[in-house]
Amino acid sequence: MGTNHDEVPLRGRAAELGDVREGLDALRTGNGSVVIVRGAAGAGRSRLLAESRRMAREMGIRTVSGSADSHSRAVPLAPLMESLVTGPDPVMDGDELPAALYHGADHRFLLLQTIRKHLERVALQTPVLVTFDDLQWADPATLLALRCLPRRLAYRPVMWMFAVRDSAGTDALHTTLDRLAAAGADTIELQPLEQESVEAIAHDVLGDHVDESVLQLAGRAANRPLLLVELLRGVAEHAADDAPDGDAGSRAGQLPDRFRGLVARNLERLPDRVRRTVQIAAVLGPRCTVRQLEALLDEPASALLEPLRSAIKEDLIVSNDDHFTFRHELVREAIVANLPADLVRGLRRQVVDADLRAGRPLPEAATLLAAVALPGDSDAVSLLRQAAAMAAASDPAAAADLSVRALELTTSRAPEWAELVTETVQLLLCAGRPAQAAALAQQSLEVPLRPEAEARVRLGGALVGLQFAFVDAIRHCRIALDLTGVPLSLRADLLAVLSLATALDGDPEGASEIIGSAMTAAGLSENARAEALTVCVGSIVDLCRADWRTALAGADAAAELTRRVEVAQRLCEPEIWRAVALAAVGRLDEALAVADQQQRQAGVGAGLALMRLWSATRSRLLLEAGRPAEAREAAEQALAMADELGHGDFTALTAVFTAGRVAVLTGDEAALATAGREAERMRASRSASVRSTGAWLGALVADAGGDPGRAITILTEGAARFHDAGPWSRSPLDLVDVPWFVRLALRAGHRDIAERAAAVVGRRAEADPDVPLFAAARAHARGLLLQDREELVRAAALFEAGQRPLARAAALEDAGTLTAGTDRAEAVGLLETAMRIADEAGAQRDAARIRSALRELGVYRRRSTRPGTGHGWQALTPSELEVVRLIAHGATNRAAAERLYVSPHTVSTHLKHAFTKLGVTSRLELARIALTRVESGATP
Repeated sequence: MGTNHDEVPLRGRAAELGDVREGLDALRTGNGSVVIVRGAAGAGRSRLLAESRRMAREMGIRTVSGSADSHSRAVPLAPLMESLVTGPDPVMDGDELPAALYHGADHRFLLLQTIRKHLERVALQTPVLVTFDDLQWADPATLLALRCLPRRLAYRPVMWMFAVRDSAGTDALHTTLDRLAAAGADTIELQPLEQESVEAIAHDVLGDHVDESVLQLAGRAANRPLLLVELLRGVAEHAADDAPDGDAGSRAGQLPDRFRGLVARNLERLPDRVRRTVQIAAVLGPRCTVRQLEALLDEPASALLEPLRSAIKEDLIVSNDDHFTFRHELVREAIVANLPADLVRGLRRQVVDADLRAGRPLPEAATLLAAVALPGDSDAVSLLRQAAAMAAASDPAAAADLSVRALELTTSRAPEWAELVTETVQLLLCAGRPAQAAALAQQSLEVPLRPEAEARVRLGGALVGLQFAFVDAIRHCRIALDLTGVPLSLRADLLAVLSLATALDGDPEGASEIIGSAMTAAGLSENARAEALTVCVGSIVDLCRADWRTALAGADAAAELTRRVEVAQRLCEPEIWRAVALAAVGRLDEALAVADQQQRQAGVGAGLALMRLWSATRSRLLLEAGRPAEAREAAEQALAMADELGHGDFTALTAVFTAGRVAVLTGDEAALATAGREAERMRASRSASVRSTGAWLGALVADAGGDPGRAITILTEGAARFHDAGPWSRSPLDLVDVPWFVRLALRAGHRDIAERAAAVVGRRAEADPDVPLFAAARAHARGLLLQDREELVRAAALFEAGQRPLARAAALEDAGTLTAGTDRAEAVGLLETAMRIADEAGAQRDAARIRSALRELGVYRRRSTRPGTGHGWQALTPSELEVVRLIAHGATNRAAAERLYVSPHTVSTHLKHAFTKLGVTSRLELARIALTRVESGATP
């Protein structure tokens, strides 16, 4: 088909190359950027990327290039990883990658960290240009990585160029492009070539003898330089009187007829066996293997040797290590377009069957099967469902896509349709696509359904309700349970989900009444997933009753039962509640260990929903551990992982509340305003637990604003069961919050309310006297009520044993304030200890308030910015460590100051102290040793 396109000079792209050169010049000074190159097929996207790499190499910039193809979705992250471990200058060593990656497992969240570290290390040595072609074919995991990595390496000298075909791609692609654009990516739109450039290319290909008719023909392909070159080469290869009068331009997504004709005539010149081999290879896709050709051509490999050699000689295909590819993808597309569509579909269906017979894993073959199967193909539907179930544990996004396709191939009259709807809804939720799941559940209920089918669809609606509004989940379950003819196993699922929704909606006693029926139905129907969920709900109810030992045992039992259920069928995550229970009894170290382990496991392909759930849970645990900066980061990560969140979602409740609580601790005015708005929305919810959490958050914001009376009003208006658990209930009640409420009520002049709250925590502590944390909360509440200094000091000691540093600081502050009028020296000692704890935790607002109390005693303490003594990482103060972490990730002094709510001068002071203690003299050296420390598992 002629020589390579790269041999023709690049014409008509001077402006685009100028933009790229500006980016490369900035890159050499340490400033990265993101550029999206858009254009039609054949518009020269790949050529522009190649020219950009050539320019970069001439400027001493390291280059990394990758690309996807239409069949690259089979193995998540494969296109990206291949670009990093192959080529003349690989960034990563393939031996460092998990072997499981090559068997289809999705390690996206773990591998993302590995990729970032390697690119960061390379960029610290030499600026890097990363180009990625044909983004429209990338799998969801690769798209996720390519939209996250530029943000995480924003302060590193890395320039990203992504080429994408216009009017192509999935929702995941559009989300990626939108987020890259929102983050400041530049876009290069490849426009049709000017006539002057077209004429220049015509002379490049044909020489001096170019007449007007050829220029008119070439002008019709001006929007696709690759097609233009191929068209001109076609003109050169054929006599003028043999050239047809067809349109050489493009029509609505189709290859130009003129180009298809040229390709067809080139094939006609080939011997029959060679032509047939090339056509079958084209049908197989962008890459094919000898085994696949053997199966479709029904010939041994030895018989294919000569046809393949001829095709390579004709410059149609290229031989790689273990497969063949076409020299030009558009040529392959033209060959396929010239074949009857039914023949292509039938051949590709045969490819799937042959691959499966040869032992290819079903999830890999399923991508092609989904593309070629026709409605009513029950075998294809069955295979796609099996593939979705197999992929659910490693790639929920791919599993959801396969399930959606299976549903599209199934009529609503099919017996398995309703069950397939529920499967698809559940997989969409696991993949972090709740809006799509909600739409599917709603649309499925709009068609006439038999009672059993309606009950199955409503189970899907209930699962969606757990993401958006617990009351909707309850409604769907109750309607379904009232239908006639519902199988016992399905009733068990519905009862189990109903009990969960009821518990999360703030009615643990109501959930307890449902548990017995759910367990009976699960046992009689041998429904393992319903049994696991019901046992988990029992653990949640025990948590709300403060029966912590039973709750922990229940969570362990639920976890064991859940492990026996296929991932695609699971309805709960019991380890979440185990971690919460451990934290509630003061075993925070154990709770965080569970959360860290589970989040790592969730990162190995478990999907966005589970990653988001564990991120939110960790945010709560980190907050309770007195680490607000890390808690905020985890909460923001959880909220950023979902395209759409309902406030009824446990994850959203936890993350939003944590972010608001951190804002209160740090005094972040903008975040406080956001928390106030979120609280107002939550207080208007139909769900009692959401209203309660909104009331609690609103009260925190009001109190931070100096209005305790307003805070009490918000709480008492939002309390569903005030006399029992109190309005601060957060599924379950955290007793450490009660002293704050008691203090608030006393300041607002509501002693009766304070006494009722103290009585609640007193009863809980008496029921389990062996837990120091409970005794600490009771002592703190009593100390506030009775103005008892001994109780407050005792509470501080017990909070220390219960691993709650900020609660300890609050008790010390209360004790110091109470003692100030009688024993100044002791008060100063108590307040200084409290201030130190708050400073170390980064609770700037609390520390400022304590500092103010010290000033009233004549003691002046500046904010803890003085360097500690000694050398090395252990000598850095908490404030210095935070500055080092931000600077090591590329932040400027001003950016770090804005993040930490201090002045740039303060950041400069911290940095100077850190340089001295760590023995470094530059920011680059600091970044290198910080990166090495992170890779060794230390902080930062």
